Amino acid sequence: MSLLAPEHRSGCLVCGAALEYLAAAEPMACVGCGAPALSTARCRAGHFVCDTCHSASAKDVIERACAGTASTDPLAISRELMRHPKLKMHGPEHHLLVPAAFLAALANARGEPGEKPRLVAEARRRSDPVAGGFCGFQGACGAAIGAGIAVSLATGATPLSTQPWRLANAATARALDVVSRVGGPRCCKRDTWLVLLALVRFAREHLGVALGGRGEPCTFGGLNAECLADRCPFHPRPAR
Repeated sequence: MSLLAPEHRSGCLVCGAALEYLAAAEPMACVGCGAPALSTARCRAGHFVCDTCHSASAKDVIERACAGTASTDPLAISRELMRHPKLKMHGPEHHLLVPAAFLAALANARGEPGEKPRLVAEARRRSDPVAGGFCGFQGACGAAIGAGIAVSLATGATPLSTQPWRLANAATARALDVVSRVGGPRCCKRDTWLVLLALVRFAREHLGVALGGRGEPCTFGGLNAECLADRCPFHPRPAR
């Protein structure tokens, strides 16, 4: 069962299976954030969810996971988080997911892992005003706005900057162009991946940093009533 399944109110948050309690604590890794822990509880399918993820909001989960990841691949970070039960098929948490995943990967690639908590927390503050539905009602996909937030923080841009100001706006423009070329209706998963791929290229060209990241076949299409199917670049293609 996908970790994106609707969150269960009892039993395992991931799959709904009954919990089992062990006689002695064992080392486990949280299926949400990957944090190691000793626990006496897990579900019969083996899923363990730490207390922080159990009680956290989607944005809390994103912030915590991105501050702690060692990955330099923002797409891999995003895919792992999308499987967390707190992240739904669509929603404004994706407006944070883009800058958080990118900035975490960038800080790791730059050898500055200690910067991640500060950068991700500020990305959350800046992305909070970007409400759900911006793509259709304001004509600016929140994931693409997240690209501008990411590059603004990566370059230290302010309203009075010169080159950083240009780069932040250029990143948003590129992201919006990529999203618009695929077209609607919205899919927060598709748009997040499109924008992160654009940011990986942008980082290489303008920031001099090589990040991992590639598009992979989507596993969420069955949860999206508006899925573009064959029109989506991430739609699984039949094996030849």
